[in-house]
Amino acid sequence: MPEPREATFTLDAVGKSYPGVVAVSDVTLSGYAGEVLAICGANGAGKSTLTKLLAGQERPTTGRVIIHGHDGEITTPSAALDAGVLLMHQEPVIIESFSVQENVWLNSISCAGRRKPWHIVRDRDRTDRARAALDTVGMRDVDLDSPAEGLAPGPRQMVALSRSQLLDHRILLLDETTASTTEEHFKDVEELVRKERDAGVTIVFVSHRMHEVFALADRIAVMRNGTLVDIVDKDATTPDEIMTLMIGEAVMALEPPQPVAADATALLEVRGVSSGSATDVSFSVHEGEIVGIYGLVGSGRSSLARSLSGHQRRHTGTVLVRGRRIHPRSPQAALREGIVYLSEDRSREGFVRDFDNAGNLTLGTLGKFSVGGVMNLRAERHRVTQLISEYGIKGGSESLTGSLSGGNQQKVCIAKALESDPDVVVLDEPTKGIDVGARLNIYQIVRRLAAQGKAIVVVTSEAEEALSLCSRVIVLRDGVIAGEFTSQTSSTDDLTRTALGGEVQ
Repeated sequence: MPEPREATFTLDAVGKSYPGVVAVSDVTLSGYAGEVLAICGANGAGKSTLTKLLAGQERPTTGRVIIHGHDGEITTPSAALDAGVLLMHQEPVIIESFSVQENVWLNSISCAGRRKPWHIVRDRDRTDRARAALDTVGMRDVDLDSPAEGLAPGPRQMVALSRSQLLDHRILLLDETTASTTEEHFKDVEELVRKERDAGVTIVFVSHRMHEVFALADRIAVMRNGTLVDIVDKDATTPDEIMTLMIGEAVMALEPPQPVAADATALLEVRGVSSGSATDVSFSVHEGEIVGIYGLVGSGRSSLARSLSGHQRRHTGTVLVRGRRIHPRSPQAALREGIVYLSEDRSREGFVRDFDNAGNLTLGTLGKFSVGGVMNLRAERHRVTQLISEYGIKGGSESLTGSLSGGNQQKVCIAKALESDPDVVVLDEPTKGIDVGARLNIYQIVRRLAAQGKAIVVVTSEAEEALSLCSRVIVLRDGVIAGEFTSQTSSTDDLTRTALGGEVQ
């Protein structure tokens, strides 16, 4: 008989309700020492609520949260940390005015319990331990004294994750902590998780990315509409089966789009553009075509995208839209020239967090609803209602965009951008942090835009996404084009080998 496993936590018939909303209903689930338990589900399924209950950030309405080996209830984050429960959030808590090193130590700057106050940790010891923690998550070359405000989304998340190496814990909760990271950063997360599991830690891994779940998990718990649908061994199921459990219906894979006609009009022409880490890049995108820009961190993919839209200075090169040379020096100028850009960091650059859906959806087109400086609120609300319906946005016109799920926030960003009726749409990591159902919705929106004759550029760090969404994929490596592939005749291996500098088989 197999040896009995040591349970580290148990959710005993746990439920959590808010006014008018049942977030979690009657969930019973245990985690065991030395295992990775993945929790999957669509946005709103209750995944994050479960991690908050375990971490003491929320108290259950019904049932009990039991941390084995710890006396007393888990009612606060401090109580959870004292019980050995450590939560890493999807949105990293980073103080931008602090240095990278100070941010690594952020959770340890406390006199409570066993944590040392900052002022009694010796400078050398502090630096050595911060460097070791960052090495664990692949941040070996970062400058410890540089301000954190200069970090991109992926490195920000890795800095936050490095804090786990400075705090004692038996249970590590990773709540969508890979949502803003790239494929190469995931390798570092994978190494960290395996190290923790080998040390006997229980890892609860919440993710939308099926390849990550199947790379790490021992068991998979599937949530839907606040209830626990099933718990399965990773080796006894498939990604398609898990996605079907998540959304309640079979997920149909998208076939790569057909190449555009040879005589199609080139809407966007990029000739010898250099900007940031991108150097001498040339390509074109035709009417109704979706072209992917794929590459690893530092390849220049985002620098290129931002230079097209006036978000970043272009050093050399020429950009033409419908044959007309343009040189926008701001996003507003690019919009007037027919180019719109959606940032990979939607929470900071995609919408105003304190605005409701109406305020965000019409932010770029207020002139359509004003006469002599006076807003026609009835016309604005009517258009907002149309957009919410057209893009399948959950939440009314008065719902705060910041309170929506990641997928719905992205739909708001896309709808807002497209209200200006651009010729060229540049999407930087359009499905980052979005579950499978919302991801398919975004793909359908992009396909619809192409069918309307728009030229679409999709910047992505996911090879699978590039091949399933785009008809052509351009691979950048070290700032230059390393290869170009047709999706219908290429594989993810072709893209990743080219991005890494290997030979295509």
